[in-house]
Amino acid sequence: MTARDSFVISSHPSTPTRFFYFLDNNTLADANGGPPLASYGGTLSNGYYFGVNKGLSLSGTGAFDSYSIDIHFYFDSVSASFNGYQRILDFENRTSDSGLYSGSGSLQLFATTGSGDPHAGSGVHDFTNGTMDDLLVTRNASGLFSAFVNGHFAFSVMDTDGATRFSGQDNIIYFFKDDFQTLLNFPPEAGSGFVHRIQVTTPAAAVPGPIAGAGLPDLILASGGLLGWWRRRQKTA
Repeated sequence: MTARDSFVISSHPSTPTRFFYFLDNNTLADANGGPPLASYGGTLSNGYYFGVNKGLSLSGTGAFDSYSIDIHFYFDSVSASFNGYQRILDFENRTSDSGLYSGSGSLQLFATTGSGDPHAGSGVHDFTNGTMDDLLVTRNASGLFSAFVNGHFAFSVMDTDGATRFSGQDNIIYFFKDDFQTLLNFPPEAGSGFVHRIQVTTPAAAVPGPIAGAGLPDLILASGGLLGWWRRRQKTA
């Protein structure tokens, strides 16, 4: 258990609600009695082993416009999919290509909601085959979406279209599952791997040091600079 795991749920309305899933306990249940995770064909064995498109989902947390999600996981191979993209998080009930991905090991946010789509990437190799990593993403009520890998700042971007809101029924969150739109014409943008722990907090918990406080505007500008190398990815068969 890490320091971030040490919180407890409070009934006070201003206190964030936290959902904990310790999958190495061989259960999909929330440690605090909240809604359970749903499996799509993976295996519980001191954690959750997921195959291609056999990830997890979570409904009923109330996570929508302000949340934090912490995932401790790995992909077996960060380049296993047909184009190198492997879905980590789906925000829109699997109805669009919008989502958070590993792009051949680099964390990337891709959204297709409209002209104000948030796009961002870390620009570095974040994930390694079979190596456990800790991914933290957070979205505040103003739409600022930020990501950290192993405690290090990856990127921050404003979401003006709401593409990173969990807008499906019961605010459903999908982990490691591709969208139906892509699957109509292409192999899954998904990979196999292992997940040890998931924590969902709503509203968003306080973000860690690299983005907190006075340095925030500089970090937003820095992530904006990454958009110079970003381009919409083209799927090829």
